[in-house]
Amino acid sequence: MHNSILIGSKRKSEIFENLLTNNGNFNLLGFIDPDDSTNYNYLGDFIVAMEYAQKADVFFVDRSVDALPFDLIANLVKFGKHIFFDGYRHWEFGCWEALQKYSAESGSILQFSHILHNKPLFTSAAQLFRKPRFIKIEKYCVPPKNGELSSWFFQHLFQEIDLILRTINSSLRSIHARPIFLFGTQADLLNIQLEFNNDAIAVISVGRAVEPGTFVMNIYQKDRLFSIDFSENTIKEFRTPENSAQLTLHEELSAVATGDNEIKQLVQIERSVMPFDPWKMEIRNFQENIEKHLTPISSIDNGFEVTFLVEQIIERIQRKYQEV
Repeated sequence: MHNSILIGSKRKSEIFENLLTNNGNFNLLGFIDPDDSTNYNYLGDFIVAMEYAQKADVFFVDRSVDALPFDLIANLVKFGKHIFFDGYRHWEFGCWEALQKYSAESGSILQFSHILHNKPLFTSAAQLFRKPRFIKIEKYCVPPKNGELSSWFFQHLFQEIDLILRTINSSLRSIHARPIFLFGTQADLLNIQLEFNNDAIAVISVGRAVEPGTFVMNIYQKDRLFSIDFSENTIKEFRTPENSAQLTLHEELSAVATGDNEIKQLVQIERSVMPFDPWKMEIRNFQENIEKHLTPISSIDNGFEVTFLVEQIIERIQRKYQEV
């Protein structure tokens, strides 16, 4: 039984209390809320957490917490505490780098849960991929406000880039990124192209110039196209009847060109999404990772890699387009 504390709101503590009671391996002692001003001294320092750190060996972090001091997390990791994050946190690259170092020294397990990669839709689709050659993501969202590109990236593209990196599984060769201004001074569309050393390519088109409600990830490989619709929670597979022709990279998903330039219709297959409770799975995996000293499926290394790439993309955009 692991004594545990939630870093989050009272409302979220009730949710976690129910989840952990059903698991039976975590004893939730209570919660502390960094967004509560009474937990700060007159200098603005968060004063409660380290007192509680001596009472628990596991901490659960609510994704909705806004005023979460990084020093708090860093100190918990240094003390060897295990931390379950309800989603990725918006930290700069240096923070991820520091946590990598501290966790390696202390043996802390840091697990990031409730993210796209770990949910039933993508988990089901990922079992079908075999050496993807081209990935295209289209997503509708509001444009970034001036001076807020970093937080916009974290909110709208962090998890999507995480999916790309883990699906292609190759080192990066080149980055191309360009905002497109259509309706005003804000970037209405952001186009990003990533080329990898295994010759795979990923293209991201995101912004309000995309059709509202769109959030689709298309994954092309030899003889196959998989279309993952995050808005509709569906997986579709497209393939030629013979499974012999290489898919072209056209927008149309209904036909494919063969070597003799004849057009053949694709066969569409509806793929099922595995029915499982991601919360139960994540907490069960967290317990096993702690007890067996295993690396989580979504670990600090994943956040480190995505942040490193995102900061490169942002630097390229702002170098040419200072108004973004």
